[in-house]
Amino acid sequence: MIKFFRNIRQNLIMENKTSKYFKYAIGEIILVVIGILIALQVNNWNENRKYALDKIEFLDGIRNELELDIKRADTLIKRYMQQLSYFNMVDSTYHLHDLDRVKLADSSDALDYDKLFNRPLPFKAQNATYQSFMTYGSTKVIKNKELLINLQSYYARIQEFHSIFYETIIDVESKLNWNRVYERKYKPYKTIQELNDKQFIAELSYFFDSIHEYLAILFYAKDNANELITEIDKEMNTNSETQ
Repeated sequence: MIKFFRNIRQNLIMENKTSKYFKYAIGEIILVVIGILIALQVNNWNENRKYALDKIEFLDGIRNELELDIKRADTLIKRYMQQLSYFNMVDSTYHLHDLDRVKLADSSDALDYDKLFNRPLPFKAQNATYQSFMTYGSTKVIKNKELLINLQSYYARIQEFHSIFYETIIDVESKLNWNRVYERKYKPYKTIQELNDKQFIAELSYFFDSIHEYLAILFYAKDNANELITEIDKEMNTNSETQ
């Protein structure tokens, strides 16, 4: 009988030890899981912070390049509008399509072939930061889909418009210079009033029509760049408020 009770006591002791072991093991597992969750949380926090800093860096760079686009567009707009205004002096019937006239530095009657044949200059968007931004992985940095779409649309359209319309201007300008090499070399027309060759004026009109189309693209680029800067400022302010 005594032996029986001793066995029961030993069994209880063993069960108690086993119960304590399981509790200890479960506690260890819980601590490990909590440690893993904390490590993942810290890692996510560090990663999100890195993306937030990258976002500010990229957006600030793109913003600066958009400001350069606006300055470039303004310079070319003034240049092309001066050309158009000068041609309007040669052909008063040429319609400037409601564009504001630019005051010419020299409004004399002397015919200036350089103003008529002034070689067109291209507009190309500054996109070094944007290209790096897209290569890095834009969706990792910016969650604002509307801003991403607007940025992609701006750079894609500027490239497309440049490829189509600027190449047209260059082609027309080259043909005009080739066809009118005699006038350019010997300048038979000394004053604006003397230029009465209707064929020549028609060729010039076609050339300036292509410039007019390119001018519309410059206004488009300027307006869209300004809108994007506003969107970027808003996005950066939102980012700073959430930090």
